[in-house]
Formats: sequence, C-alpha cells, structure tokens
Amino acid sequence: MHVIYIGIRINYILRKRIHSRSELLLYIQGIRSLPKEFLEEMLTWEAIYKSPHSPSFYSCSEKRWDFTPAACKRVSNHWNFKSRRQPPAGQDLHCMTDVPVKNHYFWTLAVYQEGLWQVQFTLPCVRRSDW
Repeated sequence: MHVIYIGIRINYILRKRIHSRSELLLYIQGIRSLPKEFLEEMLTWEAIYKSPHSPSFYSCSEKRWDFTPAACKRVSNHWNFKSRRQPPAGQDLHCMTDVPVKNHYFWTLAVYQEGLWQVQFTLPCVRRSDW
C-alpha cells in the first residue's frame, strides 16, 4: 500500500490520503508534465507527502520550510530559488542542489544530504499522451 498525503502543511494533519496506485495516478494526472519515471520512483517510497505550496513531493513527513531531514527525497520542477522566507543557515537559496538543474520544463529527483539536495536524475516534462 502506498499513501500520499496532500494538505495544508507537510508536517501537519493533512487533508487527503491516497491509498492506492490508481488514486495516486488520478492525482498525478493533474500534474500533466510529470514523467512516469518519477511516479514509479515515488511508488517505492513508504509514503508520499505533497507540498501544499507547489508541485513538489517528499518522502519524509518531517519536512518543513526551515528543516529537511537527511535522506529525504524530493521530486520537483523548481530548485535553487529565492523566497521571501529566510533560507537555511549558510545558504542563499531554498532547495539548493549539488549541481545546476533546469527549472520549470524539467523534473528532478534529489536526496537531501549534508545541507544540499544531491541530484539523482532529471528528465524533461512530458505531454500526458507520452504515458
């Protein structure tokens, strides 16, 4: 069983739980550009936590704006961005990666280690018919 949590805050009581692959597929269809390889990766996680602010997905429930636990995984189409909120200590940007990534037209999977998101792979956005 795979569970996806979608809601107000990642580390709070969340609005919706999706318990099956078909329910997750229905939700992901709303994100029309996500390559299926990311869905397949997320289905290997114990649970999937959806950011309430953007099309970003996390493998850890403890993720907060100012804290990310080690080994947390993130799938997103935006990285290395400025925000009105203070970034983590010692960083200029939020969601800083170890290598440059392309934003908006590409999706990236990264794992948080030693204060940076370590990029695992990046793929271009797809049209839903590509699935």
